Amino acid sequence: MKLHTFFRSSASFRVRIAMNYKGLEYEPAIVSLPKAEHLEAKYKSVNSQGLVPALEDAGRILTQSLAIIEYLDEVHPGPKLLPADPLDRAYVRAFSQIVACEIHPLNNLRTLKYIRSAYKLDEEGVNTVSASR
Repeated sequence: MKLHTFFRSSASFRVRIAMNYKGLEYEPAIVSLPKAEHLEAKYKSVNSQGLVPALEDAGRILTQSLAIIEYLDEVHPGPKLLPADPLDRAYVRAFSQIVACEIHPLNNLRTLKYIRSAYKLDEEGVNTVSASR
């Protein structure tokens, strides 16, 4: 497996945590977000969204951290990431989506750059806007 990742990407971090917890070996392919490598044609041929993480496995490419994590849990038995009980599993999925869909977007480099540019804010201003959401 090859994981396209960046060390400061929280979405990539989620996948790396899951892979390490499960003891899965993978080849890291570093994609620098500050250097905009995710926007280059070479990487967009891997993930047309231009986002990390992307996992190459069995000749296919998977994107979106939560989908990758659920795939890994289904394909690689134990230790399990999701509980067996449907209600407990729903609770874990809800908590995961709070992180991925509610918290993560406000810390995303793309969002922070937009806020900085659109509202002509310095770092303190960006942090104030991000914290108030």
